[in-house]
Formats: sequence, structure tokens, C-alpha cells
Amino acid sequence: KYELKLANSIKEVKHLIQTEDILVNQKKVHDYRYPVCFTDIISFPKLGHNYRLIIDSDNILKLVSISKEEATLKVLKIIGKSLVKGKVQLNLIDGRNVFFEKHHYKVNDSLLITIPDQIVKEHLTFEKGALVLLYKGKHVGKIGTVEEIKEKSIIIKTGKDVYETKKDYILVVGKDKPAIKMTK
Repeated sequence: KYELKLANSIKEVKHLIQTEDILVNQKKVHDYRYPVCFTDIISFPKLGHNYRLIIDSDNILKLVSISKEEATLKVLKIIGKSLVKGKVQLNLIDGRNVFFEKHHYKVNDSLLITIPDQIVKEHLTFEKGALVLLYKGKHVGKIGTVEEIKEKSIIIKTGKDVYETKKDYILVVGKDKPAIKMTK
């Protein structure tokens, strides 16, 4: 509410939601308490504004202005997978589950999907040389390249700094450059 300066009170937020089209991940919001999280897309079609929620180095969610085309793309980490009725179910970081007949995706990989129809546009592999965003831990908000993958941790290089962190703390965002806009 304060970042966009569209409302100063809960009453104004409720009024905005009732009178304006406010979309979260391309779905209309009806409740002012609707939760938003890391990598979500917030759109105001009548105003022509679209934003992506990104975590910064202060461990705070920040809004990054994005284009209308990019507002239909979301990068999601695969945090688990299971077999359900002969299909593979991938569990994604934002709570989504996607089903596939056959696939080559692994846990810790990321998928660039279109929203709201959930079509996989690109597979971002967790491997040496992958570009990652740290979204947990003491180096949160840093973007770097995977230098080495160990059994339970990884080595990441961000510019001249090198960090060792847990695999659970990273989101693969690209290979040589980010697949989506990550900064202002």
C-alpha cells in the first residue's frame, strides 16, 4: 500500500479492490487480505501498471515495474515431485502443482511459466553456471552464478564475492542473464 502510494488506509484499499481491477497472477482479487508472496505479479490493468515482487538484500519484498508482456511470466522453483495416478506432479514454490506425462525436470530446477494457464515456456536447469537468486539466508537478495555444487550446499559467485549456501536457498533465474526482470 505504501510502496505504490495508491492508498493510505485499509478503507481506501477496500475501495480500490471494489472499484478497480486488481490482478494477482492474472486473477482478480476480491479480498484486501489476499496474500501475495515472492515472485507474484500484481497488475492494475486500468492504470497500465504491472509489478513483480522480488526479495532484496534487506530481506524485504520490493516491487519491480515490468511490461504487460512480462506480467504473464513467472519463474517458479520445483521443490518436490511425486507420482499421482500415473502422472508426475511437480510441486512449485508458490504452492502450485503441475502435472506432466513425461518430463526431464528435477527438484531445484526452475520453470518459466505463463500465467494463468501454466504453460511451461522455459526450463531453467540447476547446474554449474546457472544464474541464481538467493531468497533465504544471510545473503538474501544476491544474484550470482553457481560455481560448484556439493552434496548439501553450493558455491555461488556474485561479482568478486564468493558464498557457500544451502541448495534450498536459491531460485534459478537464468543461464547467462535473467529470464525475467529482477531489478528496477
